[in-house]
Formats: sequence, C-alpha cells, structure tokens
Amino acid sequence: MTDPTPLTPTHSRTREREPNRACVIEVSGESIELRADKTAFWPAQRTLFVADAHVGKAAVFRARGLPVPEATTDETLAALAQALADTGATHLVLLGDFLHAREAQHPAVLGALSDWRARHATLAVTLVRGNHDRHAGDPPPDLAMALADEPLRLGALAACHHPQRLPGATVLAGHVHPVIGLAGPGRDGLRLPCFHHAPGLLVLPAFGAFTGGQRVAPAPGERCYAVGAGRVWPVGVG
Repeated sequence: MTDPTPLTPTHSRTREREPNRACVIEVSGESIELRADKTAFWPAQRTLFVADAHVGKAAVFRARGLPVPEATTDETLAALAQALADTGATHLVLLGDFLHAREAQHPAVLGALSDWRARHATLAVTLVRGNHDRHAGDPPPDLAMALADEPLRLGALAACHHPQRLPGATVLAGHVHPVIGLAGPGRDGLRLPCFHHAPGLLVLPAFGAFTGGQRVAPAPGERCYAVGAGRVWPVGVG
C-alpha cells in the first residue's frame, strides 16, 4: 500500500483556469485542461475526453440480484451533458468502458442513451473500445458513435483505454480509475479521484457516477492532480 500524500501546498507550472476550475498542462505541444468534472478538454480541437463512464453498471448489478442505487445512468449522462455545455466541445472521445456489461443494453438504459444522443445530435462521438465494451457489445447504431480500437491517433495525441506508451504521441487513457490518498494532521485522511500524468501518458479518473478507484502514487517524474470540491489541483510529485 502506498503512503498518503500530505495535504501541503505544491509548486507547479500548471495554470489554474477559471471559471471551469481546471488545471492546464502541456503535452506534446498541446494544451489540455484537466477539469473538475473528471474530463480532459483539448481546446485547440474542441475535443472532450471521458474515461470509464460504465453506463448501466447499476442495472447490471440489479440484474444479477445485487441491491444497488438507481438513477446512476441519469446522473452520469447529466454530468456528461453539463461538461459538453461548459466546454462547447464538438467531438467527444470516450476512452473505453462506456457500457459496463451486456446487461447494460437494457431498454431503460438504452432509452436514456437515445434521449441523451438526440439532445446532442450534431456532436461527433468516438468510442475507443475498452475491456468492458468488448463484453457489453458495441452500442446500438442509432447512437451514431464511431468505433475504434486502441490506439486512436489524434495528431500529437493518442486515445487508448489501457495505459501505454507510444512513440511520438502522448497517450490519454483510462482503465485504472486512479485515486490518490491525502493525509492531514493526526489521522485525518481521504481519497480523491485524480489525473495521473507521466511522461507520454495521461490517465483520467473514472467519469461514471457508480465506479470505484485504485490508489496510485506518482513515480519520479510524474504528478497527480486531485479532483474535489469543484476544482483540480496538483499534488503528489514523484
């Protein structure tokens, strides 16, 4: 188990941007906003990156006889709609694990997705398949999503589900659901979703309303950006 990161200020060249409460980092010569809604935005291409939405996960659990909260799909889709409105993105890139499992292709879940897509009919949407997507099956054609296997090259960036490194590009990925432990005085502590930035790689936190997390610790030359209280800030320098 890794040691929690102390709750102390850190020095960084990262710029905090208002009003979206985002940190801006430079990767492969491109500015990327790490946003408090757990998305990453590429302003130059008006492209929004989202990892691990796991839409329909609660429906899957209920179908398997496990009592879990309802309305998590609506919560996830509402948050996604807000992120699109806030950024003005014209292209949404889903970094895998959009649907949780085959049972997520339930009429109620698919109906909510169809309604969401109808409200964003002009939006270009690309799904880079993750491991859960392969089990769930591709989304229905009426959702009008372009489908791709990793890596999907986007200029100086590459969209993947699994964290990896590729020559000549910075990879944006998910899969890990990174969180960082923060420690205060005494026994105070908490875990927060985070972006994990390493040379050639940026791992996004899980976007879905019903997802867990895996604790990460930055190695030398890496940095984490915690997400909480409506903002993003750099912590944990390796």
